[in-house]
Amino acid sequence: MSVRSLWKRVEAIGAYAGEAPDEARRLKIANQGAMIGIVSCATFGVAFALAGPDFRILAIANAVIVLVDLAAFLLAHRGRRKLAKVALLFPVHMLIVLATLHVGLAVGFQNYFFLFAALSFLFFGESEPRLRWSFAALSLLSCAFVFIAAPVAETIDLPPSIPPILNIVSAAIVMGTLVFFVKLFTGDTVRAEAGLVVEHARSERLLLNILPKSISTRLKDDDKGIADGFAEVTVLFADLVGFTELSQRLSPAALVSMLNHVFSAFDDLAAELGLEKIKTIGDCYMVASGLPDSRPDHVEAAARMALGMRSELERINTEAGYGLRLRIGLHTGPVIAGVIGKRKFIYDLWGDTVNTASRMESSGIEQEIQVTRQVYDRIASTFDLDPRGVIKVKGKGELETFMLRGERRP
Repeated sequence: MSVRSLWKRVEAIGAYAGEAPDEARRLKIANQGAMIGIVSCATFGVAFALAGPDFRILAIANAVIVLVDLAAFLLAHRGRRKLAKVALLFPVHMLIVLATLHVGLAVGFQNYFFLFAALSFLFFGESEPRLRWSFAALSLLSCAFVFIAAPVAETIDLPPSIPPILNIVSAAIVMGTLVFFVKLFTGDTVRAEAGLVVEHARSERLLLNILPKSISTRLKDDDKGIADGFAEVTVLFADLVGFTELSQRLSPAALVSMLNHVFSAFDDLAAELGLEKIKTIGDCYMVASGLPDSRPDHVEAAARMALGMRSELERINTEAGYGLRLRIGLHTGPVIAGVIGKRKFIYDLWGDTVNTASRMESSGIEQEIQVTRQVYDRIASTFDLDPRGVIKVKGKGELETFMLRGERRP
C-alpha cells in the first residue's frame, strides 16, 4: 500500500456514507491533524530524549500526546467525534504550556497557541459552537498565561544559537501547518461547491425533463399550485396498436426497451417541432401544441407531429421488426394546464378538449390520424384530409371527423 493510499484511508477514519459534506470535511481535517500531531510529537519526543535529562519531562509529555492522538482515531472510529477532537486539542495545549514554562519564551513554543486557535474553527463546525469558541478562548488564555508566568529567557543552559533557531522553526511550523490546513479546507470547499454546481445542473436537467422551463421557474419561485387557462391548444393522443400482443411475447426488460426506443423517438420529434410532451400512460403518448407559450400555428405543428410519429414508427418497425401500429387522434380548443400536488407532480391538462382528443384516438382506425371539424377547419388549406363522416363517440355523441393524410407541398 502506497503512502498516499494509506493517508487517504487514515483521514477517512470515522466517516460514513451520506453524511453532510461539512461534517466529513472537518473530520478529515481532524484526522489529518492527528497524523501531523503524531509525527511532530514523535519527532520532538525523540529530540528531547536525546537532548539530555533537562528535557526528559518534555520527551515523556510528547510520548503521551502520541498515545492520545492514536486514541483519538479509535474514538472517531467508534463515532465519538467530539471527544476525539477534544482529545486532539486539549492535551497539546497543556503540553505547550508545560514546554514554555519549562524552557522559556525565547524558544517560541507559545507561537503554537495561534495555530490551535485557528484549528478550533477548522475542527469544529457550526453545529459545535461551544467547543469551537471554548478552544479558541483556551488558546488565547493559555498564550496570555505563559507570557505572564513563563520566563523570558530560556531556563535551561542552551547554546546561544539554539533559541533563535527553535523560535524560527516554531514560527515556520505554525505558518506551514496553517497554510496546509487552510489550503485543505478551501480546496475541499471548492470541490464541494463544484460538485453542488454539477448536481444543481443535473437536477435542473431532470426538472426540465418533467416540466416546461417557464413552469419550473414559477414552481421554484412559488410552491403553490399552478393553473393557467389557454383559449386554444391542440391536443394529440397516440396509442400503440398491437402492444398488448407483443408484450406477451417479450421479457419485461425487452418490453421497456421497446417502449423507450419508440417514445424517445417521439420525444425527439416533439422537441424538434416545439411541442410539449405531457405524459405517457402505458402505451399511450400525449402531447400538446400551443402551451405553455402560445403559437399561431399550433394546429399545423400538431398535424406535423402526428404524421412524423407515424413515419418514425414505420422506420423503427423496419429496423427492429416490432410490427407496431399507431392510432392517433387530434382536437383543438380551450384547456386548463397546471401542476398540482406535492409529490411526483407533472404538468397536466384538463378540460373537454383533452377528453375529445382522447376519444378521437380511441374511436380511430389503425394507422390513421383522426381529427375533429375544429382541426379540419384550421388546416384544410395546407393539409390533405378525407372526410370519415359522422361517427358516434362515447361520451360525446355524434361528431363529424376527418382523416389526416399528409401535408401539401407548395
